[in-house]
Amino acid sequence: MKDIASVRVYLDDKVPEYMEGIIRCGSVFSDDEDGNELHDHLELIDNAEFTSREDLIAYVAEKLEVPIPAVEIID
Repeated sequence: MKDIASVRVYLDDKVPEYMEGIIRCGSVFSDDEDGNELHDHLELIDNAEFTSREDLIAYVAEKLEVPIPAVEIID
């Protein structure tokens, strides 16, 4: 199996208005060094709530055991 080179995080766009300032994972995909998708990480879509993008990135990096710079939030 190829190693994870990068991780794309898409935010949950269905966060209710009353939760303004909270962000959650909508989907998480890992890619290899050639840009090929390796895995859809459904295990990270658990309604965990974060108040900053940095906290979300750190959480995903820790769970997938990748360096923080490998994780990118896609808007």
